[in-house]
Amino acid sequence: MDLSNRTILITGATDGIGKVLAIKFSKLGSNIILLGRDSLKLDKVYDQLEQSFPSQKHLILEADLSQLNNESAHEIFNAIAGEFTSLDGIIHNAAILGTMTTLEDYELSRWDEVLNVNLRAPFLLTKTLKTMLESSMLPRIIFTSSRVANVGRAFWGAYSVSKFGLKGLAEIFANELETTSPIKVFNFDPGATQTKMRASARPAENPNSLKTPSDLVDCYLWFFSEESSDSKQNYYEYADLSQKVKAR
Repeated sequence: MDLSNRTILITGATDGIGKVLAIKFSKLGSNIILLGRDSLKLDKVYDQLEQSFPSQKHLILEADLSQLNNESAHEIFNAIAGEFTSLDGIIHNAAILGTMTTLEDYELSRWDEVLNVNLRAPFLLTKTLKTMLESSMLPRIIFTSSRVANVGRAFWGAYSVSKFGLKGLAEIFANELETTSPIKVFNFDPGATQTKMRASARPAENPNSLKTPSDLVDCYLWFFSEESSDSKQNYYEYADLSQKVKAR
């Protein structure tokens, strides 16, 4: 698949799924905008991309999404616009787990932090960067969902609530943009994957029983393909989409 000169913003790009996608998409010709809050990790991934794929242009955006507001979102817009003429995709990958506890015992400050990172920031970034996406030939927005976005589960607290909200946000954006914009919006549940967050949520689980972030790459590539342009479906789960991709 040729992704030459496509410019893609990946949030949470320093670890796990985000890092793997940054490397793979860059290998296929994309310019990658790395957004994260850890400057050392950002530099490390950036250096890896620059050394391995020197023909592409990459950009670091250091940002704490828990503190994102209108002003800082527009600073991100200006930083991207200063380097690229258009934006071809946003992969909303960044998320934090929060506290695994009852709602009664949930600390408000932690609740606000999780909702800000997992829900408020994707809303602000999408809203702010929408005009840059509309100048692309195949613009895409990918929101990352979860099984706990479908059924409320005890002790998942703010994380579950944020994913319920994100699923609704993606559906509303998809519905509003369907007839007014070339942007395609997808909501993707990657399922159980070997990530630090998964290990924190389920410390007794054997990570070797789970798929790796690399196993997800073909699904994300499909979202950026011509084929996905004809999709009438907004929400996909890994189990279903992976079979669809394999059947191509």
